[in-house]
Amino acid sequence: MNTMDTLFDAAHQALLEENITKFNNLYRQYLWYLKKYRSEIESPALTAEKVYEKILLKRQRGIKHIPTGVDWWDEFAGPLRRGNTYVIAGYPGAGKTTLALNLAWSLAKACRKVWYYCLELAADETFEVLAGHIRSKAVINEQDETLAYSQIQGTGFRFYEPSGYMPWDNRLEEICDTVRKENVEVVFIDNLGFLVRTLKNSYETEQLASARIKGLAQELEIPIVVIHHLRKPENDQVEPEPNAHTMKGSGAIMADASDAFILHHPLDDTGRQSRHEVGYLLSGKPRWGMGGKRYVRLNGSARTYYPAAVVEYQKKSRATKREREF
Repeated sequence: MNTMDTLFDAAHQALLEENITKFNNLYRQYLWYLKKYRSEIESPALTAEKVYEKILLKRQRGIKHIPTGVDWWDEFAGPLRRGNTYVIAGYPGAGKTTLALNLAWSLAKACRKVWYYCLELAADETFEVLAGHIRSKAVINEQDETLAYSQIQGTGFRFYEPSGYMPWDNRLEEICDTVRKENVEVVFIDNLGFLVRTLKNSYETEQLASARIKGLAQELEIPIVVIHHLRKPENDQVEPEPNAHTMKGSGAIMADASDAFILHHPLDDTGRQSRHEVGYLLSGKPRWGMGGKRYVRLNGSARTYYPAAVVEYQKKSRATKREREF
């Protein structure tokens, strides 16, 4: 067992013992070794020559960023960068899973090996949502399932079947071992809140899990996309416009990610809990992309996202305001 694994296990034990001071000390040591782990030279102070050698080596090996193939996303957010983590967050029901599956399927069609690790849905339920996107139908029949299967089975798209309760650290180990063994190129984890759910010390658990996910991305030089929830509003009928501070939990996944995208499709305020078709995607931490907002339309009957114009969102908002005043 290497030093990083030893520190991780010790930090986990401290967390179980509710020794937060010990946990914090071990966690800091773990982060230090995590940064050191990927270093291929003795000194961590790199010269420009060493960095440029690395750039040329990657170019020679054909290692490039990974475009999703969804044009409006790549234009707004840029391609997925190896060794980086990304977050897609939103209120419950905002369409995060649909968006993530749109991206995952586009990557799989481009001959990428993609693992959609979903803890909320059984594998056949994930298949149903994906098949709906492929067939452009919200409700699919047996023929749609067969036709979707004929397209999926020849790609590198992989599903996950949850097998009951498993401690969060065991789930993380399962993800790490499978990604290494299967040579997965892009991982989607749906969702972080389910993964790190514990009775006590949930913030510390999330910090440790986030560091482990980031470490896996750096170790294998792959992008990992994590789906996460925003804090649930006190009133189910009202959802304030979210921002980066609305992220649920400790904020560790936000700090570790290269970008955190907040998906917002506001409620229509009719009491039916339905959402506007047009919403937006907010880049909360644009390290590589352009940042700002990208207005998007969700065609629920086709389980597909399309680009939209700001005026479409504003019209929806004004119409809702008039209805309230009336």
